Amino acid sequence: MNDSGVKIEVHLIQNFAPSNLNRDETGQPKSAYFGNVRRARISSQCGKHAVREWWRERGTATVGERTKKLQQMIYDNLSQDQEFKKKVTDETDQKEGIRIFTNAYYAAQDKKKPENTNVLIFISPEEVAVCAQAVKELWDDKEISKKGKKDKEIVEGIASIIKTIRVFDDKNAEKENSVEQAEPEGADSDVEETGEKKKKEKRPSLKPVDDIQDRIEKAKVSADIALFGRMLAEQPGRNTDGACQVAHPISTHKVDMEMDFYTAVDDLNPAEETGAGMMGVVGFNSACYYRYALVDRDQLARNLSRKTERKNGNWVQNLEAGDYSEADKVIEVFLEAMIYAIPTGKQNSFAAQNLPSFGLFVRRQKGVPISLANAFATPIRPKKDDDDLVGLSVAALTRHWDDIKGVYGDQGVQKVSCFHIIDTDDEDKKGRLNGLRDCVKENAKKAIEMVMEA
Repeated sequence: MNDSGVKIEVHLIQNFAPSNLNRDETGQPKSAYFGNVRRARISSQCGKHAVREWWRERGTATVGERTKKLQQMIYDNLSQDQEFKKKVTDETDQKEGIRIFTNAYYAAQDKKKPENTNVLIFISPEEVAVCAQAVKELWDDKEISKKGKKDKEIVEGIASIIKTIRVFDDKNAEKENSVEQAEPEGADSDVEETGEKKKKEKRPSLKPVDDIQDRIEKAKVSADIALFGRMLAEQPGRNTDGACQVAHPISTHKVDMEMDFYTAVDDLNPAEETGAGMMGVVGFNSACYYRYALVDRDQLARNLSRKTERKNGNWVQNLEAGDYSEADKVIEVFLEAMIYAIPTGKQNSFAAQNLPSFGLFVRRQKGVPISLANAFATPIRPKKDDDDLVGLSVAALTRHWDDIKGVYGDQGVQKVSCFHIIDTDDEDKKGRLNGLRDCVKENAKKAIEMVMEA
């Protein structure tokens, strides 16, 4: 389509009051060195989590689950199927059967907590439903015809494998007990007199079926999986290339970390007992951040429509207008969430609920996406007591935008829109927008609508 190759950029300037939005392993606010000075930093993962939670709370986009509790999710889905519950009345059988399924089709069970998978799995609601249906289909033995042969083969279902596993486990337990009683302490129970190791029998398992694998891989992904991607090492066919790149927000200026020494009084202490019931220290900072993210519209449309198969380096299926329409809805709510979703770290202690002061949206086609972080390679330094750190940051960003455009040209820019919290009658404040003065819209919503117009 002639509308392919589009990428949407979002650039934000956001000033937070004293806060600790994203902690490192020591509990202190994250930081990074940039332009030879220490900056406040928020991880991209923290920002993406805030976006997902914003969507989840408001229901503006489908949200998957990143969890080790896939077995429980499938069990909860099957619990709503009265027919299946009548057929499989034993709850232990149901849970063990689901575990056999997830071991075969997703990841092995955790050794310490077998009710969990051994890795986190990012999964959509539709995929869980497909898995639940597959468990029902695979429960009983099936007779299938072999290709090119008259004879039919019986394929063990989950119910039969449950019984086989129990016999296997009981048999192994008896062997271990007999070996422990027969051998002296310190002997190697796995070594025969010849010095060779005994081959251990493999625990019975479910063999994956191509049709089920295919249905799981084609299940509709949630908006967050389509946008941010996922990787499952044991099942590479389930991998999804992320359509969105999110930078680590960094402060536009040098930051010195501060410490808050706090105490708490024991309310029931007698009057003569003074002093704190407890005390501690928490790190915080206050910073004006530059935030940047990029969405590949084509990749997002492919992820959502599951048209991600390649052959000889080319896409097998072409994108259609409906695929782009679905992608645009997700991009729109993503841009909204980027503005309004705020990390939750230590918010009960600091309440740093500060929205962006400036936002720039860019729509490019075929051009090179560009981060404007280098606008702050030289850290912003207010020179006067009444200098506005936010305003200086906006001015630096817009000047850098003009410089980039002057050197490299438009780079496929189709549309540009901004929103900015300024006094519309203040010419000095308007001047900080430089070449973007004519791109400012009435509000954030209008700016998003403008950049999303084809």
